[in-house]
Parts: sequence; structure tokens; C-alpha cells
Amino acid sequence: MQFRVLGLLISSRTHRPTHKILAMLSPVTDNQTSPVMKLNGSLKHGKYGSVEDQESPSSSSSDTENRTESFEEIRKIQKKKSSKNAKCRNVRKEDSSSTCSSDKENKTGSFKKIQKNQNKDSTKPIEKLKKRSYKRLEKEEDLDYEPPNLKKAKRSKPAFMCCSEHINFSYSSSNLLCNSENGDCRIYPDDHYWIPHRQTGEFQEAICDTCFHDVENKEGWSKKTNTNAKREEVFTCKSCSGLWHQCCSFFYGEPKKFVCRICAPESYKLVLDSSGSSHESDFIEQRINGILKDALERNQKFQKISVRTYFNPEEYVETADLAPPSWKQDFIDKYGDKIKFGSRAIHVFQRQDGVDQIFFSIFASEYRDPAKDGKSWMVIDCLDSVKIFQPASLRTHIYQELILIYFDLARSMKLQNSFLWADPPLHGDDYVFNVKPANQKTPTKSMLKNWYLDVMEKGKSDGIIKEFRSFEEEKELKKYKKPTDIPIFQKSLWPPLMCDHDMENKGEPQKLWKSMSTEWKSRGSDNWFIEFNKSEKSEQLEEMCQERFHGILQRKEEMQYHCFKKSWQFNDRRRARYSSVGLINLK
Repeated sequence: MQFRVLGLLISSRTHRPTHKILAMLSPVTDNQTSPVMKLNGSLKHGKYGSVEDQESPSSSSSDTENRTESFEEIRKIQKKKSSKNAKCRNVRKEDSSSTCSSDKENKTGSFKKIQKNQNKDSTKPIEKLKKRSYKRLEKEEDLDYEPPNLKKAKRSKPAFMCCSEHINFSYSSSNLLCNSENGDCRIYPDDHYWIPHRQTGEFQEAICDTCFHDVENKEGWSKKTNTNAKREEVFTCKSCSGLWHQCCSFFYGEPKKFVCRICAPESYKLVLDSSGSSHESDFIEQRINGILKDALERNQKFQKISVRTYFNPEEYVETADLAPPSWKQDFIDKYGDKIKFGSRAIHVFQRQDGVDQIFFSIFASEYRDPAKDGKSWMVIDCLDSVKIFQPASLRTHIYQELILIYFDLARSMKLQNSFLWADPPLHGDDYVFNVKPANQKTPTKSMLKNWYLDVMEKGKSDGIIKEFRSFEEEKELKKYKKPTDIPIFQKSLWPPLMCDHDMENKGEPQKLWKSMSTEWKSRGSDNWFIEFNKSEKSEQLEEMCQERFHGILQRKEEMQYHCFKKSWQFNDRRRARYSSVGLINLK
């Protein structure tokens, strides 16, 4: 004989569902099903749906008769059963094997038999229903009881369309200059520093935490931390509603106008086009790509290098700004009131995964007979690189070849000489590129000296350089006897040193040359005079000297500040690509 649990949901109010559950045990034969009451055709519950007709797997035609019983009859039966079950519970405590009534009145038998016949899943609701009293059901109804096992589904976060990387949305900070008497002191990222209360604006006078201890009056100063408050944004595409990291999007406009490159690929320019090329850029580009192809091994992939150059022939510097005060008139007599020169910028890109990434830049000055003595020269004012070029094994080789190709270009434009100075930056300082990778090493002075010596030796073996000499050797060869014998130019080593010594000597001309003798020894080996082999005049000389001006990419300071202001950084591949495309799209 089988037994089934009869469950019934009763609603005594129409304005909200109730969860009153009446449990009844009734004997069921093999051909019977447990009747489930259907009130007025259906019983609706707002939160939990509706109770429909339920049938056991083995239903018969007699079910229709059982389901017609009225609600009042079942409730009467339930009251009788509850009183008998109370007696049954008392007897069950004394003897669990006995029954509380005859088989006709209660055929349930022992409660333990039911537990054995039912599976483990069905015993839990039986025990739970048995323990819950009628009064408790009333309280649950009044409190609008909600079963604890009903949980709200979690909303899934929208996926990014660009990448699955774990992004650090914070931007990195750069070194800050400590405005103490120690010119080599820096405020490194995450270090504390102090500024006066009165200062406002983007650039402020700052003193590092160490140097601040030497400040006598410490009132009116605020303590700050060298961090970058800007964070990378997340853009939502107007067309497809997809999410994009700012640096993955290659979008540089207003966020509310963003349409991703999947929806509008024609709106994105990720590589350089032919409109920006020139005769000198083609000259460098053809040579360096040929060198790269020859140097690659069989398993290494060729990735094209592109070059862009900019030239302004009408630059000048006041002679008085470079000359020591006591010798100012002597320098003006030699060079005139102004020293004219041309400024050149060379930017080198490599195409990686469909994006042209900048990895090397040179800023140089070209002086064409400034002293009217028939001598012309060029000077590399600054060069910088980012650890992006591939393959990594050829980075040093490509960097050095780029310098030699520019030397070859200079001599084809009748520039006879060059000056080179090994002046490495302090660790963390940005020469050109804003925030480079943390694992990119900064060379020491001795490392950079040896690196430049390798370049000049290679240039000599290639026939580009005729001779190169250190300043100490040049001084002995040319018999320098007075300050005007030394060539001066913008951002040169010697003009600021001569000005400093002139101030120490209180402007006495005769003492300046003698006091500079200490500099000849300490600085005599880290800067060189280079003499080029003569080259036939280029047919494209006039085109190479024509103006190709760019308001930002022409000058190192302008380019560096623009990248700083826009948070265009080069400390990882993703942000370096975004910054490179930003530079490509500058008008």
C-alpha cells in the first residue's frame, strides 16, 4: 500500500497570495492518485505564478470524481484527522510500533515506515510541514512570508569588445624636478614633496621630502604625493552599445560621440599614409628597411619601418644668451647678434599588428656657416627610444644604423662636421617619450660613451665618418687658446659651463680660460668632434632643406608636453599604441 502527501494552498484574501499549507496523509491504492484541489478553475498567486491541475504519473479516470470534492468537506476531514493525529503522537512516544486507530480511520501506520518508503528528498518537506503549526502559518500569512530559498538572479556584467586584459585604469606619474640647490635631485613617483600654499596651476615649485628638512621656515607649505589623479575612461559605442577601454578604442574625441571601429572602421587611421612622406624621410626609410631585411633570421618576421621628418630652416638663438658675459662682445663679433640654424625632427615607426608604433626619435640642429668661415655642422640635441621594436635582438643595431643614416643624409646636404655629447638622463626622466616601460634600463655615462664609440667606429668603417676626436684631443690639435675658439651652439655643453665660471671669477676675462682647465679634464672624453667624408651633392638637396613644419612634432618640448597633457604614455604596449596613433593623427 502506498501513501501520498496531499498539499493544498488556501487563499483567504483576494488582494495578496497566502502561503498556508495544509498537509494530510491519506491512503492511496495502486489505481488512485492524490487529489489536488482547484479553486474556481485556477488559483492565482502574484509572485509565484498559478497552481494548475496536477496529476501523478499513474493517473486514471477516477481522478475527475475525486477532484470535485468541496473545500468545506476537506476542511472538516482535516479537523477530525488533526485531533486523531494528536492522540497518535502521544501513543507514538510510548510505543512507536503501535497505531492510533483502526485501518479504516487511519491507514498511515508508523511514521518511521513513511520515512523508509519515501526518498531522502521527500522527507525534508514532510518534517518541515509537520513542525509548522497552524498558528505559525497564520503569522507567516500576515507577514507575507517569502521562502528563503528563492534568490534573485545576478545580473551579468557587460563584456568589453576590445580585450580581456585586467586593466589598471590609473595612469603613471613621471619624475618631478626638485627645486632645491641640488640640480640632480628628483621627486620620484609615489614620493612625498612639499609646495608653498600660495602656488596654484599645473606646474608648481616643489621640494622633495629630503631637501625639505633643510628649509628654515616650514610654515605655509603643503605636503603632496607624486601620483597621477587621471584615470583611463571606458567608452560606450553609440551604435552597438559595446564597451571599450579608452586606450583600446583609438578614439580621441568626446566620449558621448564615440562609435567603435567595428561599427565605423573607415573613421579610424591607425597607420601612416604617403601624404606625410618627404625626400629625406624616404631616404632614411629605404635604407633602414633594407638593413632590417638583411639582419633578420629565417624565423623572424619582417615588420615595416616608416619615417617622418620635419624641418624648420628659420630658427635662431641670441648670441648674448650663449656667450659668457665678460666675452659677450667677442662672440658677437664672430657670430653676429644672432646664430641662425635649422631644426630637424626625425620620428621612426614600426608597423605591428596593423598599427604604426613610434619607437625612436631624433631632434637635431643644423648650422650652415654661422661664423661665415665656410664651416657647417650638425648637432644631435636629443634622441630617445622605447622598448617596442621587434625583434628585440636587433634593437641596438637598428638604433645605431638610424644615427649613421642621418649622418649620411647630413653630409649629402653639405654639412661637414658634427658634435656628439654623451649626456644620459637620470633614471625616470623623460627625454622625449612620456613615461617609458618600468623595465627599460637607463644607461650610465660610461655605457653611453661606449655605445656612441661603437656608432662612430661603425660609421668610420662604412665610409661615412672620416675622423672623430674627443674634446681633449681636439683642443690639443686645434691649439685652443681662448673661449671664442670653441664652437658654441644651442644646448651645447660649453656655453653654460663658461657662464658659470665667469660668474665665479666676477667677470674677469683673463681668469675664465684658466678656471676652465678643470672642465677640460673631467669633460674631455664624453663629447666628440666628428668630421664627415665628402659626399657628392644630392640632386634633391633643395627639397631636403625645404620647410616641413609641425606645431607639436617639430620640437621636443612641445611633443613631450602634449603627451603629458593628454596622458599619452608609453609604459606598456597597449598605451604605447594608443599614444602612437594619437601622434599620427595630429594635424
